[in-house]
Amino acid sequence: ADYDALAHIPDHRTRVYAAMLRALDRGVGEVLGALRDNGLERNTIVIFTSDNGGANYVGIPGLNRPFRGWKMTFFEGGIRVPLFLKWPARLRRGSLDARPAHHVDVFTTAAAAAGAPLPDDRPVDGIDLIARGDQRGGGDRTLFWRSGHYQAVRSGRWKLQVSARPEKVRLY
Repeated sequence: ADYDALAHIPDHRTRVYAAMLRALDRGVGEVLGALRDNGLERNTIVIFTSDNGGANYVGIPGLNRPFRGWKMTFFEGGIRVPLFLKWPARLRRGSLDARPAHHVDVFTTAAAAAGAPLPDDRPVDGIDLIARGDQRGGGDRTLFWRSGHYQAVRSGRWKLQVSARPEKVRLY
């Protein structure tokens, strides 16, 4: 039904992708509606994110534009993904934090929201995203990624990528 509703999109791959997004949007709406209908919306934290950028193998040119790269790369097109938090009791509607965040922050944020202590027998890399507040600036936080022989680090406005296969070092 989602595919059929998008008959104005002539390219099959683009239409399938758009249909999947339409289904995702509907599903998120159903979850948020159920929270509202059951009186749980105000005191429930909802976190929406993606694990990576769009995949190159779907064959849609410019899928991650304006960013370079895609899923399984550490270019911005592979690692820059949406991250939305909704918690009406604690977060001001429309607030924005443009500083870098990482998926490791979800654990720390959820623990803080629940009032649960963090483990004290190991380091925890994440930060509480809610405690950061409304910030529109950059930030000097250092973030790391690794997948086998491929690694990247971002600190401030600099990013270093190192790959063993192919052997390549890139500094941006």
